[in-house]
Amino acid sequence: MAKKKIELEFEMNTMPRVLYKRVATPDGLATWFADAVASEDGVTFSFLWQKEITRAVVLESVENQYIRFRWEDDDEDDYFEFSIQQNEMSRLLTLKVVDFSEEEEYDDVVRLWNFQIDGLKRILAA
Repeated sequence: MAKKKIELEFEMNTMPRVLYKRVATPDGLATWFADAVASEDGVTFSFLWQKEITRAVVLESVENQYIRFRWEDDDEDDYFEFSIQQNEMSRLLTLKVVDFSEEEEYDDVVRLWNFQIDGLKRILAA
């Protein structure tokens, strides 16, 4: 069964390079996304949640703009992505999150992303 695409946008009060480091580096991701994150090669990331490790591969990235990951066990068409967009006129910075979920898990996944990004915002404000 095909998964449903999730696209969420969040206003962020920071600079693109600061936000990119939080969404695209092991140290940055470990502050808000997982209990711990490691990468030996910069391409495969290991995420630790409650003593369980899950791996993701970086599919694409452009520094200070976006990074796209695919979980090791996911289908080829599935990915999760963080993209950073800045309005030229207002200078407003937006973090766009793209993910995929099963239809019956859609609302739970959206709630989880909202919770996770709230944590990211708190860390950026500190």
